[in-house]
Formats: sequence, structure tokens, C-alpha cells
Amino acid sequence: MEPAPAPAASPVVSSPLDEQRRRVRVRVVASRVVLALGILGVLAVLVRGLWTHLALYRDVVPGLLPGTASTTLLVDSVVLLLMARGLRRGHRLAWLVTVVVLGLTAGTHTARGVDVIPSVVVLAAAVWLATRWRSFPVLPTRRAVRRAALLLVLLVGAWVLAIAALAVVVLRADDPEEALSSSLVTTVAVVSTVVDLVVLVLVLWWLGSPREARRLAPAEHREERERARAVVQRYGGGTLDYFALRDDKDWFFVGRSVVAHSVRGGVCLVSPDPIGPVSEREETWAELLDHAAASGWSIAVVAAAEDWLPVYERSGLRHVYLGDEATVDCTTFTLAGHDHKSLRQAVNRVARGGYTTTFHDPTTLDPVLREQILAMSDESRQGEDERGFSMTLSRLFDPDDAGLVLSVTRNADGRVDAFCQWVPAAAIDGWSLDVMRRRTDAEDVPNGLIDATIVATIAEVAARGMRGLGLNFAVMREVLEGERDGRVDQLARPVLRRLSKGTQMATLGAFNEKFDPGWTPRYVVLDSAEYTAAQALVLAGAEGVTEIPVVGRFLRGVGTAP
Repeated sequence: MEPAPAPAASPVVSSPLDEQRRRVRVRVVASRVVLALGILGVLAVLVRGLWTHLALYRDVVPGLLPGTASTTLLVDSVVLLLMARGLRRGHRLAWLVTVVVLGLTAGTHTARGVDVIPSVVVLAAAVWLATRWRSFPVLPTRRAVRRAALLLVLLVGAWVLAIAALAVVVLRADDPEEALSSSLVTTVAVVSTVVDLVVLVLVLWWLGSPREARRLAPAEHREERERARAVVQRYGGGTLDYFALRDDKDWFFVGRSVVAHSVRGGVCLVSPDPIGPVSEREETWAELLDHAAASGWSIAVVAAAEDWLPVYERSGLRHVYLGDEATVDCTTFTLAGHDHKSLRQAVNRVARGGYTTTFHDPTTLDPVLREQILAMSDESRQGEDERGFSMTLSRLFDPDDAGLVLSVTRNADGRVDAFCQWVPAAAIDGWSLDVMRRRTDAEDVPNGLIDATIVATIAEVAARGMRGLGLNFAVMREVLEGERDGRVDQLARPVLRRLSKGTQMATLGAFNEKFDPGWTPRYVVLDSAEYTAAQALVLAGAEGVTEIPVVGRFLRGVGTAP
């Protein structure tokens, strides 16, 4: 009997994420090579004698000989640095300029007839880059082109006036040759060189900058938010998913999925993870990456969940541990036992003070109680806007926010002294903390008021037949508590502990522990290393960080300290 033929190997199917990753690699390689050449050129200007050793640089940049003036070399190097920036962001103009420069270089070497190897190398680089044009889809905006054109027109006009003024000075001088060598002419030449360089930088910077996000009209933005709400209600349910509906976010729709994001400083900041069917995850993320690439944006994800990390990593992004979110199992929580002594005392102390906690739907709240809550909230955060990007909703009493719950704690006279707002979280069969406030303008408010409010809410969740309550976020908890013991963690731990002194970063982990929570790790997902600093600044600004540059609910985004 003849053996059965071996099954044919199935063809390897390239996913959209693989294609996106390849395009990013092209941009990274091209930009880093050009960046290295630009840095070499600047060093050659600054370090005397270095230029004579940069044979490789002369092989790649055309027209530069050992006798080239330093100013010309500096201009070329600045152009290369700006081209590297444009190449990394996928700008078509930077790609075109680089291909042309490489082509001219190859032609220069060929015309010499002796530099065969440099000519072949540079020509191969030019052909390789030219065939990768799909990796550079970003076109300059009309606004950038208009600004660049206007600046160039002004520069030409200034040049015409300067030349005319110098001509008048020379023609009216008794000795024209002496006038041409005068300090005035030298000064004008130096100033014009500096101005030319500044104009060149501005023009290339504008033309190579990321595109701005399209701003929607208020009515259109609200319409898209409600469209996103339908997706969240059908496919959401994670403790952070409802925060996709923040007013300062935009929404990118793919199939039945939505990605909540905000573009700030050329960074597309995503939070929470995309919401939709699991089967659409890779397609959704690939479409967002294409959308960001077409605008020259880098990508960062705040508070990413573990189950999304494989998708992010496959697209070439890197994740960094950020901290842990606390979730209480309300069905098993108890105040009994020695470990809960301080929490039990706080609850009893608040009860003896005549305080009661009631629960309300914010959309049907009594107007008088609503005004009390708003007044107390404004006082406790000193009139500032709600802070946070990933873990707060940013508003109170929006009539479209269905399913929210308010825990309101009042004293014996009915004065509102604390409240918490909770958003629905079907994944834990319960609620997730949005914002908490405690009165700070009265001396008779007892300690432990927030503790008592949370304990009452835990009991309410259990009484309604639900299970989970999502609490605060503890930044770098595992590192601070020694649960992570890698080399980097060992080095970072003493620094983080010193930075956390006197901030809620140190206290929120201990505060959450009182409720015996489970911990869910969260991550920051970042783009390539060259974007890390810019993304960290944008992320810190979005989260409203005011104490140290880390992200989470430990700042005023969730209210005052318990």
C-alpha cells in the first residue's frame, strides 16, 4: 500500500498587523540612518578636524568635499536631522527628498568613474527606499504649505531689500572694494545666514509635522459619542470601558468596534483598550494604526489590560508595567477579624456621628441634593476641572449617562460631606469608581468618611445581587511592595519609594488593601524609543499629573485623599 501523500503546506497569511509592523520598520531604519548622518555632520562642525575622517558621510551626502564651508555642512546636517524626523513620522515629502538626495549621490559617484562601491551602495539604498513609498503616506497639510510659502516669500523679499540696500551703500562709497569688505557687509552676511537657517528649519519643521486631528462640531461630537455608547453598552463591561465616553476623547470606528482616543502633540493617546468583538481585535488595531500613520501620529495606550498585550506587541509596540487596579469581591467582604480593626473602627466612628449613606441614579437626583453635591465637589477640588484621562469620566449629571450610581454620605443635619460616583462594569458584575469627594471646608468631618462610604457601597452591591466593586489604581504597586524582583525593578524601587513619600502614590496601595481586593495589572503601551519622552509628557498632561510623572487615580482626578 502506497503511503498517503504529505499534506500541502498551508500558505502563510500575513495579517494587517504584520504589514503595519513592516512599514514601521522601514520608517525606523530610514530615519535612524539619516539621523546618524545628521549628527555626524553637526559633530564635524563642532569638533575641529573630525570632518577629514568622515569619508562615509561624504559618500552619502553629495557635493560635500573636505574644503566645504562649515556653514554649508551645518545646513546640510540640519536638513538631514529634519528629514529623519519626517521619515520616522512617515512623511512623503521627507521620503522624496531623501530618495532624490541618494539618487544624486549615486550619480555623483558614477560620474567620477572610480567610486564604484559607494555608488552601488547608495544606489541600492535609493532603490530600496523608493520601492517602500507605501510606508510614507503623510502629506503636508494645506495650512503648513501656506505658512511655509508665506515665510519663503517674506525671506525672498528680505533678501531683495538687503541686496538693494547693500548695492546702494557700495555704489555711494568712495572705494567700492573697501565697502564690500567692510564690517557692515560681513554682518549682513552673517545675519542672513542665520536667518536662512532659521527659515529653513521652520519650513521643514512645519512641512514635516504630524497632521492635526479633525475637530468635530459639538453636535457631531455628541452624535459620535452616542454611537460609541452603543458599542460600549453591547461589548464593553470592563472597569475602564465606560470611560471611553469622556468628553475630551474622539472615537474611531471599525466594524462593530470603537477605539477611544485623543490626539495631543502628535501622539494618539488610546484609553481604554479598543471595545468590540474579540474576533475584530487585530483588524481594529491595524485600522487605527493605519489611520494614525496617515497623519504622522505615534501611538500610546494608557492602562492597557493583559489580554490586549499580544495584539499590541505584534504591531511593534512595547508595554511597561504601570500598576494595579483594586477590585473588591463584595460577596465575600467582611469587617470581622483583626486585620480589619482600623476599618471597622472608622465605620463605627462615622456611624456614631449620625452619618448615613444613600444611593441614587444621577439622572433622577433631587435638584436640591444635586446642587449640594456640585457645590461640595467644586470646593473639594478647588474649582478645577475633573482630572484624569483613563480612569475618570470628567463630568457629573449628564442626562445621557445611564447606569451610573451615586453613593452620598450626609451628616445628621443632611449636609453632604462625601460622595462617590460609580460607572457600570459588567465584567466584574458591579460598579467601577469614577470620582470620590470628601468635604474639606468643615472641621467637624470625621476621619474615615470615605472608608465608610465605600463599605456601605460594598454592602449595597451585595444586596443588589451583584459581585464586584472597582476601586482606586495603585501606581507601581508590585515594584513598591517588592513583588517584582527583576534587575530594573530593584534599581527603580528605592527611587520610586523616595518619590512617593508625601504623595497618594504611597498611600493608595495601603488604602486599597483594607478592603481585601484582588489586583488587576495595567500597562502603558509605547511606540518606538525615540517617541518615549514626548509620549511621557503628553500622557502626564492628559492624566493631570501634578506631583510626579506617573499615571493613575492617586492624584486629584479621584478626589482628595481618604
